[in-house]
Amino acid sequence: MTKEQINRLEMAQATNAYLDTHAAVWSAIPIISNYKTTLIQAIQGIQTASLVQESSQVFIGGSLRELKYQIAQKMDILDDLLEAFAADTANAELLSLSSNSASDYFRLSHEDFEIKTKNVIDLLETNLEDMTDYGMSAEQIEEVKTSFAVFQDKRGVPRSYQIQSRMATDDLASLFDEVNKTLSRMDNVLKRFKRANPSFFTGYQAARHIVKD
Repeated sequence: MTKEQINRLEMAQATNAYLDTHAAVWSAIPIISNYKTTLIQAIQGIQTASLVQESSQVFIGGSLRELKYQIAQKMDILDDLLEAFAADTANAELLSLSSNSASDYFRLSHEDFEIKTKNVIDLLETNLEDMTDYGMSAEQIEEVKTSFAVFQDKRGVPRSYQIQSRMATDDLASLFDEVNKTLSRMDNVLKRFKRANPSFFTGYQAARHIVKD
C-alpha cells in the first residue's frame, strides 16, 4: 500500500473503533449498522489484499536476488581459476574476460547477468581440458549451470506474482472506493447528531480525520 492508503485505512479503523465505543448513541438507527458492516468488510478486504500485494512483491524481489547471489558466488570461484589460467598462459583477451568478482555479477541487471554468466560458462567449458591442473572440473561447471538454468526458469515465474500483485493493487483501489462511499453515506446520516449530540458528533469528525505523517 501507499502511505496515503495506509493513512486512509487507519482513519477507517479509527472511525469503526469510535462507533464501537459509542454504539449506544446510534444503535437505534439500523442503516448505520448496515454501513458499519460494509465498512468492516472493506477494512478486512483491504488488509487481505495488502498482504497478497506485499507477499507477491517480496517474492518478486527476493527469490531471484537470492539465487542470483548464489550463482555470483559460484562464478567468482570459477572466474578466479580461469583468471589464473589466463595469466599463466599470457592470454590477455581471456584475462580481460575472466577478471570478475562476485559483486561484478550481482550488480548487473538480470538480463546482463544472464549474458555474462553464459559467456563465462562457455569460456570455462572451452578451456576445461587445459585447466584440470587448476582444480577445474566438469562437475563444478555443471553445478553452476544447473543453478543458472533454475534462475532462467524463475525469471518467468514472477510474472504470475506480478499479476497477483497487480490484482491486489486493483482490489485495494476498489476497496478504498467502497470505504469512501460508505463513510460519505454514514456522514450524511450522522449529521443529525450535530445538534442532538454535539460531543459524539465532534468525536466522530475527529475519527474521520485523516492524519498525514
